Amino acid sequence: MEKLLFSLLTTQALALCSFTQHCDQPPYNCDTPKPVSPPYPPFMENFTAPYACPTFLGQEVCCNDDQNAAMNYKYFLLDETFGHTVGGCDICASNMKYMWCHFTCNPNQAQFVQAGPVIYVPNPVSPQQKVLTMLTNFTVTNSLSCELYQSCQKCPYVTQVSAMQSPEGFLQFQGYEGISIEFIWTTFLFSDGPEALDLELLPCNTNVTSMFGYNIQPCTCNNCLNSCAASYYVSSPSTLEGLDWPLVGIAYLVILGVSMIIFFSKYAWKKHQEKKMRDIQPYEEHQLTDSLNSSAS
Repeated sequence: MEKLLFSLLTTQALALCSFTQHCDQPPYNCDTPKPVSPPYPPFMENFTAPYACPTFLGQEVCCNDDQNAAMNYKYFLLDETFGHTVGGCDICASNMKYMWCHFTCNPNQAQFVQAGPVIYVPNPVSPQQKVLTMLTNFTVTNSLSCELYQSCQKCPYVTQVSAMQSPEGFLQFQGYEGISIEFIWTTFLFSDGPEALDLELLPCNTNVTSMFGYNIQPCTCNNCLNSCAASYYVSSPSTLEGLDWPLVGIAYLVILGVSMIIFFSKYAWKKHQEKKMRDIQPYEEHQLTDSLNSSAS
């Protein structure tokens, strides 16, 4: 009974929300998110817009109706930045939606999202302006960061930005871009401890048309490096085991025989030409002598 009570208390301690946000209409005109102190437990919410996070359908969550509506708009931006309509990979966009769903709605949000102070910071779009922004730390596993990056690294937007050429750089860039979109500056922390979010993401070469509740188009070699790995495969030097050695020997003898025939043919032709020149030379000298004698007489 004591073990069961301890387990329930531990579960309740982990199932806490760390921040909230309220929006006006249209839903993406939102106030700056605010940390909640003390963190409160997740709750059931009746969403008026479609579920932005089908993964948590019918569950207690940490996102309210305003946040759900705002995420629908933000996920449209993800599709327009990383999806197939701009030459990108839908699996990349869906993996990112899945991660941000856990960031915003996961009932254990406070375990891996630490909401910090709300301060003014330069706007990435217009650095001369400052926007009121909530600072957050988002702790994820190293494997999550690598799997996410591998599904996105061939998207045109990623290849064009030098800051996104590594798993860590890719995520930190997304966290910084959140300042102008949702007024959150997310700093990613990487850990393999129990405090980190660990998700099983799909590689971009998976042949699916739906994932995490989102309809997608399969990615190709044009936008997924893993899909064209076979084209770039270079086999290691093969061993000599299993060769038909008698056949190899006959092949070498044939090559040697042909080479000798060609060599001796060229040698005989050369000797024939030399003999021909020797035979012609006395005749030409005799003709020259006769011609000189005739001229003298």
